Amino acid sequence: MANYRDELEQMRFTPGEKAELTRRLTTGRAETRPWRMRMPYRGLVAAVAAVSLLLGAAGAVSLAEISPAFRELFGITDDTQAQQLGAERLDLTFKDQNGSGASIAIREVVKDQEKVYVLMDFTAPAGVGLPTPEKTADGRSFWLGEEYGECSATFYEDEACAQQVNPRSWGWAFQVVDDPDPADQVIPLMFQIISDETLPEEAAWLRVTHLSNLWALKDGKEYSVLSGMDFTLTVPIETTAEIYSFEGRCGVNLNGVTLAAAENLTISPISVAMDLVIPDGDAYDAAFAQNGPWQMYVLLEDGTMVQTRFEKGGGVQDVFHDEAGQTFFRADHVRFELESPIDVGQIKDLVFVGDNSLLYGEEEPDGMTHFRFSPHYFRNETYWNEVSDLWRQD
Repeated sequence: MANYRDELEQMRFTPGEKAELTRRLTTGRAETRPWRMRMPYRGLVAAVAAVSLLLGAAGAVSLAEISPAFRELFGITDDTQAQQLGAERLDLTFKDQNGSGASIAIREVVKDQEKVYVLMDFTAPAGVGLPTPEKTADGRSFWLGEEYGECSATFYEDEACAQQVNPRSWGWAFQVVDDPDPADQVIPLMFQIISDETLPEEAAWLRVTHLSNLWALKDGKEYSVLSGMDFTLTVPIETTAEIYSFEGRCGVNLNGVTLAAAENLTISPISVAMDLVIPDGDAYDAAFAQNGPWQMYVLLEDGTMVQTRFEKGGGVQDVFHDEAGQTFFRADHVRFELESPIDVGQIKDLVFVGDNSLLYGEEEPDGMTHFRFSPHYFRNETYWNEVSDLWRQD
């Protein structure tokens, strides 16, 4: 832990504050649970390969099988990326229980450690004219909800939806999807659930209710195109994407301007998420305002640099105080979305620009680096011993 003591000196804490922050950096959070691994990733690949030999490549995912909406959203351009996405293709249809003739068909689901994407088609009743919608500020054309645009989404571990397994905080949104045929009665929609922490490992089903109205914009104002409907969607959200959670933490110099500690790291084929333990919230916020968003890319073993897009979580996760009640550090949840899906076993490093990027050709090669994606800092025996090609070879 010498490296953290050195970093604490740089942060100018009092002795009591240093002791508490050291405790924070050397002990796991009580509420943190590892993500369940049904089968080690390499074992899964071997099993899929064996089945493919017997069944003629049955189960392989091709680019043609991934919807254009998911291809665009996740930057998929080839079959390898399509395979890594782990999308579940569904054919579930739910009819309006009030008998309007409207229906919702669930087409595709993708889930990673804290987001769920559900691609659906809403079919309006025959004879109902649909307007040419205006675009909202975030690019939506139509969306579903109840009278005031709201809906409800709940996670369960069973198909009967008897056992709730919700995260502490989550929200929902409808995302824009291109409509290949605006003249028909079918409106493609993407429903997205966003959690501020890792989803519970038991979350295998999603129930969405309060879908009574179809909404759009007219003259810049929201209005109900259709009302009086009643939909309850029960959707399986188990996908084949492999997700890895790591215990431990490491210092990181974000954009080379502000020091934090990264912990509760999770990696999926489409994102990297973590908590940032921040010693000085005001300084961090000022640094982000001037130099953000934080830049990070995933370096693969073949030299490919997969860029990411930074996303701030829904708010501060934890705030820690001294004996006088003054805040002296906090923890924020952040997420980096990858520009295209990756094979998580091919990761050479997670590279934070301005920090360990100095190891990969930046100027000032003698500059101090903090972040290291290695077993020494981030513990997960399955990942390092069975999944990571780089560390398995070593």
